[in-house]
Amino acid sequence: MANMEFTIEKESLLTNLKIVEKTTVARGIQPVLSNILINATSDNFITFSATDLDINIVSKTIASVQTPGKITLPAKKLSEIVSKLSNKPVIFSLNEETNIVNIICGNSKFELIGISADEFPATISEEELTDKECVEIDLNPFIKSIKYTAFSAANYENRNIISGVFCSISKENIEMAATDGNRLTRIVEKITNEEDTNISCVIPSKTLQEFLRIASLLKDSNDEKLCLLIEKTRIIFKTSSMIMTSRLLEGEYPPYKQLIPQSCEKNAVVDREEMISALERVAVMVNERTNIVKFIFGENTLFLKADTPDSGLGEDSISAEYTDEELTIAFNYRYVLDSLKIMESEKVKIGLGGSLSATLFRPDSEDDYLCLIMPIQIR
Repeated sequence: MANMEFTIEKESLLTNLKIVEKTTVARGIQPVLSNILINATSDNFITFSATDLDINIVSKTIASVQTPGKITLPAKKLSEIVSKLSNKPVIFSLNEETNIVNIICGNSKFELIGISADEFPATISEEELTDKECVEIDLNPFIKSIKYTAFSAANYENRNIISGVFCSISKENIEMAATDGNRLTRIVEKITNEEDTNISCVIPSKTLQEFLRIASLLKDSNDEKLCLLIEKTRIIFKTSSMIMTSRLLEGEYPPYKQLIPQSCEKNAVVDREEMISALERVAVMVNERTNIVKFIFGENTLFLKADTPDSGLGEDSISAEYTDEELTIAFNYRYVLDSLKIMESEKVKIGLGGSLSATLFRPDSEDDYLCLIMPIQIR
């Protein structure tokens, strides 16, 4: 007799595996961290859990549970098997004495050796969150805020404060900011928050990028609410079908608002798509070590220039609303492209100081987002 048995739709199974599998540890001291914990409960729910000890994800879906039970199975091999199955119900049955799980779908049969669920690190449950006060906000503004900022945080491997994203939530707004020391991105989004909230924290950019990936897999996210529980050392994200926990970064985030110019000496407006295309063309000739492109602002024109002594020269130009004196300024073109590509406006406003002053890039249709980029000194 099976010690755990349930039947689940293939697509539902595959989606839930995709949600959690990236959080497993491919190789490590604890083999169980390469596995996904599968827990079948008597109320016909299956939870899938994974952790790398920094991030913990639990995803939930409905199934037909004949016998409750739990086991951990290797994430990579399980995902490979499920992705190849025909689109039919999948039957799981566990023999607890051997930790072998039989997987049957149509004419396909597999045996997968697992590790006891007792070896898996403790995971958070919905019941634990019942009595805790969560901040409930709309999911979409949170997702947009991540998209517009997390890419500019410092490399996560450093694990210092700027490898995180500063997040502040009030009754009416959510604000996020990120910097790697060479650029700064900031966004302020309107939210619906019934509580008179005023909280802030620094979330690892790795956590937010992972949340972004998971959110893309959630169904009906347009109407989804997100519950946030911010504690002293960790943050908990909860939707109707997923719970994610992560440690927070400790320390004081740099006073980034002091870096944002209140006004700019010179201003230009360009077509966003034209600028992306022109930048990508001249970038073919950049020095791959520095990625420098010169931006030469002239009357009603922006000239772009990249040259490498060993390779040659690339030049392009686009129309620009600019009437001030000529200004040459150099940037790591990748920083500019990163920001332009996540904007959605037709036009981009560029706020300029001198050739060595930080430059503001922002959509011309809204003031809720900005990217501040430090120039590169050229000889």
